[in-house]
Amino acid sequence: MAKEMKRLIGKFRQSTLILVPLLYCMLSMADVHAQVPGERPPAETVKLAKPALEEGRRALEVQDAVAVRAAVAKAISVLGPWAGNPETATRHYPPIVTEPFESVKAQELWLREIERGQRGLPWVKNPTGDPRMMNAGLREAAFPLDGLARTAMLFPEKRDELTKQVRAGADWLVKFQHSSGVFPFPIGPGLNPRDKVGQIVARAIKDKPEIVVNDWIPDDFSDGGLQFDNGLCGRALVSAWVLTRDERYLAAARRAGDWATTRPLVSNWNYNAFSVGLLARLAEVTRDADKVKYLAAAVMKAEVGVLPGQLAGGRWFDAHNACTVYHNILMRELLELLHVLPADHVFRPTLLDAVTRGLDQAAGETLAQGFTGTWTDNFARGLLWIGEDKSWRDALNVNLNASGKNGAPTPGFAILAVLEGITMKPKTAK
Repeated sequence: MAKEMKRLIGKFRQSTLILVPLLYCMLSMADVHAQVPGERPPAETVKLAKPALEEGRRALEVQDAVAVRAAVAKAISVLGPWAGNPETATRHYPPIVTEPFESVKAQELWLREIERGQRGLPWVKNPTGDPRMMNAGLREAAFPLDGLARTAMLFPEKRDELTKQVRAGADWLVKFQHSSGVFPFPIGPGLNPRDKVGQIVARAIKDKPEIVVNDWIPDDFSDGGLQFDNGLCGRALVSAWVLTRDERYLAAARRAGDWATTRPLVSNWNYNAFSVGLLARLAEVTRDADKVKYLAAAVMKAEVGVLPGQLAGGRWFDAHNACTVYHNILMRELLELLHVLPADHVFRPTLLDAVTRGLDQAAGETLAQGFTGTWTDNFARGLLWIGEDKSWRDALNVNLNASGKNGAPTPGFAILAVLEGITMKPKTAK
């Protein structure tokens, strides 16, 4: 009898070892794929979730991490299978090819892109900075400014030529910084109301017409949206300073960072994340009390204003931030913080776990369904700053091999992280 009981217990243990991972996988998949991406939850479900979401908003305002997580847990419980379902369906591009992409080819592609793109730079097209001619706000200048500065540091033979362009762009950008330190948002006929950004801004103006001052929005009245452009502009100016050592650029970036430290946390996780990335970059290039100040602010915003929204499977629970483009933003900004956190920092294990789960989810989706047009820079930086991981490496190769084919976009500025990973020494393992 005892022998038979032992045999049955052994079989039970074996079945448990099989079932537990299976159930975990099923739960992780349910986080993201329970419903068809792009479908909206029933109105009744949305209504039931609103009280919890409002609780979360209030908890974010007072920086109560425990209350934020409790409110998120309630919202996820109400949303059920709709938690983590993106509001916009993701397009995936073939082929799924994991063979290594030639580094020389990546360099050649990027240098050609840089040469072609300089003719359309915002400070070249719109030298006076007329806000009515700006189609996408100052972020339209932040991306190329940051890209040109990083390219100049990667290619010594291009450094002098590109540094002139970086100085021109940084001088142009600094002119628009508001006295509060924020980089404002321009308003005019150039803003396309059919774009998502245009729709958001149009609603904001309708609700609070007083936010527009001389065709600029210098205050979002706690909406949080100005953290987007402000974060990108500040980081671009840090890159310009690293290249040129012109103290004007670092001073402007610090003013943008100081503004970011004063902003309340908002319920759109990616808005908070833009400030996390900027503050992390400032912590990297400043010293002593300033370094401590910027790092502490970045950690608080990440711990209370970004991570609570993440599901176990790696994506964020709300439909907006579950979209690949925002998941990409969230990963990018969190990686900036992880990069500067000391190895013995108390928050590092928590952040590393969150970033790893986010990258694992992105890699799994890429390897199963193809290039999404995003995540290239995140895979590259994960490999460089965290360590080698086969799924991340394979997913990066899928992205590079599919870019520009079958209607897929090119890597764009994301290729820079790939090139930096080639020239810098990555960690050997996670």
